Amino acid sequence: ISGFNNSGPLSSRRRSTLVTVAQTSSPDVVVISPPGGIGEIASVEAARLGGSVKWFVVSAPSVSSSSKGIALNSETLSAIEKAGGSIELAGANADSLLVNSDDGNSAASAVSTWCRGTKSILCTYDGAEEEKRRADAEKSADERGGSEDKMIRSSIRVAAREAVGVAGAGVSKIAILSSDKEMGDEEVTEKKGKGLLGGLFGGNAVEIPDTMSEALKGATVVVRHGELFGAPESSPESSPFMGGPRREPVLREMYTMRSIRIDPTISVSGSAIAGGSKTNRVAVGAVASRLGMEKIELPKRSGIDVSLSSFAGTDTPTEEEWKKEFSRVIELISSPSGGANLFSAEFSSVPSTNRLAQWIATKWAPAILRSYDIAGTRVGARPVYAVQTDENTVEIVWQELVDFNSVTSGRMIIKIEDTGITATRGPGNAADGFGRISMKPLSGEDILVRRLADAASQAIEKGLAIKTKVPAKESAAQQTQEKPVTTLVSSSAASVPATPAVSASSGPGPRGAGTRRSAERTRGTRRKSPPTSSE
Repeated sequence: ISGFNNSGPLSSRRRSTLVTVAQTSSPDVVVISPPGGIGEIASVEAARLGGSVKWFVVSAPSVSSSSKGIALNSETLSAIEKAGGSIELAGANADSLLVNSDDGNSAASAVSTWCRGTKSILCTYDGAEEEKRRADAEKSADERGGSEDKMIRSSIRVAAREAVGVAGAGVSKIAILSSDKEMGDEEVTEKKGKGLLGGLFGGNAVEIPDTMSEALKGATVVVRHGELFGAPESSPESSPFMGGPRREPVLREMYTMRSIRIDPTISVSGSAIAGGSKTNRVAVGAVASRLGMEKIELPKRSGIDVSLSSFAGTDTPTEEEWKKEFSRVIELISSPSGGANLFSAEFSSVPSTNRLAQWIATKWAPAILRSYDIAGTRVGARPVYAVQTDENTVEIVWQELVDFNSVTSGRMIIKIEDTGITATRGPGNAADGFGRISMKPLSGEDILVRRLADAASQAIEKGLAIKTKVPAKESAAQQTQEKPVTTLVSSSAASVPATPAVSASSGPGPRGAGTRRSAERTRGTRRKSPPTSSE
């Protein structure tokens, strides 16, 4: 990059695959990622914020060095220089990180040297699939179909572990993950370097962490995203207009969907991202860089797991908006429910919380649990029964078979208060390995949440709760005023006063004096007798 300390092109050879640069000081942020994507956006944005950034790029082993590079426009370079930031690049092929450090081809020890003393570590898998497509493009049809994307993700975890081992005290660790990856309750198929990757390198394979959280060791800030769109600045797809100049230009989504929302992943809003929400890469890179530069204050002792989604809007979030969103999320996570809020309904009052709880536990819940949508679940956990644990609490219990034994894997806790109902997700039986609240929605949970809205309406109809009264809007004027009589006159007669209207019953005349008709008139009435011959 012009004006920056660049390590040069990445080598495609396994030996000497890591090119290091002279270190002048400990970096503020180390970014470990595949080429392009969120890694590039976060690196550039952190440098724009004035940080000293080292971007370590993990690439597929078969991609030629000629395809690698990063190009920034003069405006971005000027902004980085003005802020006092810098970017240093280095990289390694994925296979060089998966061999034992004693091997001469290993790049793991060089990663430790290059990242020593960093204050923040930021890791993401975004770009692994694109890197695999680039690798396949260089292969023949018979050679395609490899596992370069899996190899890259494993290599990123190995590099992250090496960087954490030499990081400074109190290092901030940020992981950018997809909404459906590494949720903490799925089985890991590749254990400790064995399996497919272990077979590729034989007994010389390095021990591979199973998840990013395991690689980063300890409290980690996890930012999850939905379906990604947008591109980094060096990509041709970063142009605002699609398809070149047109009479009616079409803007790309990355410029029209800049509004953001952050929710605890464990909440319903956070879980909705896995159901099809979309996330702007630029927004993910922006929040990741601010977390790495500690522009957003978060508790370091315990990590958090949040989800980021994008919505229509052309304005980028300000620093205050980022801080406000995270303050709201931290407040939710610090609540007794831990952020796992599923449902809430407000009432004016509840005459008897015990009576409403009994109705939910003995009438409403059994009927829902017997429905086809719930009872038809044949595989995995499902809600089985409801129990009233105290006067104002009902628990719906999820169970599943583990080694032919029925175990409690989760709960929905419904609390009845004097002014409403709330539902939260709860943990299962800790003795059976379900002591943590599930990050993923429980099976059938969405159905119960929808039916709880019906239960709130039924409670009002049955007199178990009193509906909240919405105050009537006060009218602006309590009494209707008579409209003034206006008279349009010419400009020459503007000084002549208008003549008041005369009442129809005023003035002289027989009707005004009270005279009434003496006899009925025959005009307009039918003759009562037929005409005579003389007529």
